Amino acid sequence: MRYQSTKTLIAVWLSMFAYCLLPSPAEAADSGMFKMRFAQSGNTSSSWPLYVAEQKKIFEKNGLQVEVIVIRGATNTARAVLSETIPIGRINPDYVIGASEKGAKVKIVAANMEKIPYDIFARQEIKSGADLKGKTLGVSTLTGGTTLMLHEVLEKAYKLKDSDYKLLVVGTSPERYAALKGGSVQATFMGPPFNFRATRDSFRKLANFHEQLGPILFTADFAHVNYLKSNRTEVVRYLKSIVEATRWLYDPKNKEESLAIHMKVLKSTRDSAEEDYKYLVQDFQPFPKDGTVSKVSFDKTMDLRIKEGAYQGKKVPPMSDYVDDSFIEEAKKQLGIK
Repeated sequence: MRYQSTKTLIAVWLSMFAYCLLPSPAEAADSGMFKMRFAQSGNTSSSWPLYVAEQKKIFEKNGLQVEVIVIRGATNTARAVLSETIPIGRINPDYVIGASEKGAKVKIVAANMEKIPYDIFARQEIKSGADLKGKTLGVSTLTGGTTLMLHEVLEKAYKLKDSDYKLLVVGTSPERYAALKGGSVQATFMGPPFNFRATRDSFRKLANFHEQLGPILFTADFAHVNYLKSNRTEVVRYLKSIVEATRWLYDPKNKEESLAIHMKVLKSTRDSAEEDYKYLVQDFQPFPKDGTVSKVSFDKTMDLRIKEGAYQGKKVPPMSDYVDDSFIEEAKKQLGIK
């Protein structure tokens, strides 16, 4: 356990060291562009609009240079923003809400996904959800975020309590898929393209997150308040670019180019890119077209925190305590979106 913690600290330190070697905002400004550094916990198709903004040079069109930094694990991504090492990042909002309630100066500025493209898969010996009793499930963290959602899904779909099964932290979707395939867990949850791989590998599909939870804020862009106060232009330009990229991605005439971007950035095959496109772009459409954090999706996130006991004897704080929508509203205004 101590060895694993040391590895995590080294990974974070290396990411922060690399960050320090990047050009400063002032240097970027000299070239006529604002500079922004952005962190996320991994590269998957859930960031497809971000890849479109990069590859189609939408950021540059809006006068912005964005350096995307991958820091493994939502907790480490949150720490990078909380420490002001990296000004803006993308994670499950539960981490942002929890940090804010402990005094951290952070705000959610936009929604990235408001539907969860996750399915629960199990090994073949698991015939139904009821068979998960006493079994080990792979997760990314033991508390908060997607783990709260997993508890809710299993309770709704199979009437299982969180004491009915064990949890093992194995990482994000790629690691969870590997853990399922290797047999260290009997079930886990994953999104594209790993849910498609799990189907091909004959793992048993159980519950679907969205069918059980409905709209919920899955991932959101957040930033340190200090950065928001002094870099409003950069944040608005970033959000404006993401909204443009999302709408470009959803336009059917851009399908071939969208597939090419997927294959280039994620090193995927055409078949894999087409699977993701059909599911995420044509059918499921989890990316909000205007980046706004809807009250419905945010309230569902808070409902899970209430159920966990986060506000016993306390008044549940309003969405405005955690979300600053003025940046996305300004971005929408510039784009002529009402």
